[in-house]
Amino acid sequence: MAKESNLELIAENKLGIQKNKKRIFELEAGVSTTYAELMLLLADIGENRALLDRNFASAFTGNRAIAIDNINDLFNSRLLMIESLEPKTEVEQNFQTMFANMTKIDQLENRSKLNEKLSEICARVQEINPMLQAINSLIAEANESVVEQADAMISENAEWVDGALDEKMDSASANANKQGVASNLERLEKLIEQSSGAEEEAAKILKRVGSVTKNILESGDDIARRREAIQADRERVVANQRRTADMIVKS
Repeated sequence: MAKESNLELIAENKLGIQKNKKRIFELEAGVSTTYAELMLLLADIGENRALLDRNFASAFTGNRAIAIDNINDLFNSRLLMIESLEPKTEVEQNFQTMFANMTKIDQLENRSKLNEKLSEICARVQEINPMLQAINSLIAEANESVVEQADAMISENAEWVDGALDEKMDSASANANKQGVASNLERLEKLIEQSSGAEEEAAKILKRVGSVTKNILESGDDIARRREAIQADRERVVANQRRTADMIVKS
């Protein structure tokens, strides 16, 4: 009777082991898929960061530089126009000097405002660096954890090769196997739940990344449109400079 009961337990364990094996296979596919999706997401996020860098360069070192040049040239044209005046009285001379000073003050006020905005931009850009450093630290910690795990597994593998695995099998029993099957099932159920949660979270991130990508591309288009407007202004500035130059030598 005991032998028959033991045979039933062995058969039960075998069935449980096969079911767990199926769950493992399905879970492996799910975990691998989630990993691939997360790596693709990371690539998309990296592409977004590259697009943001491009937009920053276009807006800051491109559009802003041209726009500021336009303003500086316009101020210089004003100063040149004031300088080309031909005052005939002391009052007119005072006006010329006073108005030149006023224009220079306008220019300095404008530069001061530009510096304030530049300082704000620098401060905001600097805020990004600690975030990136924190991410780098997180990656380093994760890598170190993997290295430590590998070290432990190397030692354990050596023990298995030296006979520890054979000893485990020699001491196996139907009851112990049943406990192992139950433990494996419990762990698999938790992993399946975690895998499902990871898939849902990856889907949420994908949706957010897609939305961010759309906004970044739209921002890039807006920057390009602004570039066209700034370049059009540049043509008007050049035309203004030509008219100002004509004031230097009056016919």
